[in-house]
Amino acid sequence: MTSPIELVIAPRLRPVGSGEVQRLLPFRSRRMVGPFVFADLMGPDRLAPGQRISIDAHPHIGLATVTYLFDGRMIHRDSTGAVQSIVPGDVNWMTAGGGVSHTERSHPDDERVARVVHGLQTWVALPLDLEDGPASFQHLDRDHVPETVIGGARVRMAVGSAFGIESPIEVASPLVLAEIDLGNAAEFELPADHPERAVIAVDGPVALDDVPLDGQHLAVIVPGATPMLSGSGRVVVLGGDPVGQRHIRWNFVHSDLAAIDKAAAAWSAQDFPKVPDDHDPWISMPR
Repeated sequence: MTSPIELVIAPRLRPVGSGEVQRLLPFRSRRMVGPFVFADLMGPDRLAPGQRISIDAHPHIGLATVTYLFDGRMIHRDSTGAVQSIVPGDVNWMTAGGGVSHTERSHPDDERVARVVHGLQTWVALPLDLEDGPASFQHLDRDHVPETVIGGARVRMAVGSAFGIESPIEVASPLVLAEIDLGNAAEFELPADHPERAVIAVDGPVALDDVPLDGQHLAVIVPGATPMLSGSGRVVVLGGDPVGQRHIRWNFVHSDLAAIDKAAAAWSAQDFPKVPDDHDPWISMPR
């Protein structure tokens, strides 16, 4: 039997703010899956009383960030004026366009108790005509995330569309980001709804046509393949239509290197949109 998996990417530890994440995208031999140019798994981390997550003010251009939690709670603030608590099952979609800055921190009410933080953050490269557009923010409460059951698996459509369901989040290009809870032993056939797709085994292991995928690994699916997903626990399916090559430098994503250089200079000079009431301290541009 031909494997439905084109490539498996193992997580790599990277420092972010006050903690570490497990980076899956970009990868040296696979920079993007559809428009998704970046994917980090956060945790699961058990925080003791007094420990907090703190990611100081930092900038973005040319992308949209998507934050989706499995456990824990965080506060998002950005230069559009948005202040939003996000809990498991909610969706935060922040469009950077020509420039945005934001912070992510523990909810102050949580810092006195032990807790688990576990989630996924991705970046979506914007189409060429939206790379330099206005910044904006969207939040979708977990009670309004479309949900269905297919093959015994619970499917939640965070952003985009697939499997006959669609999220109300307004996206920039055709894509999918969905959580699939296989429970104890569900089976779910992945249709070829998008030209590029990947599966993240959040807390696997799982299998694609009986080819095993370890937990916290990402598998790029062969285009057009419709593998049977089986196992237990949760997976995330992401992908969509390609948007073309993008350059990445620190937190900046763009098709034009000159735009990245301009944004880097503006951030270093602090000539950039600021987060109201939470911009100091801010993270310096790496050398």
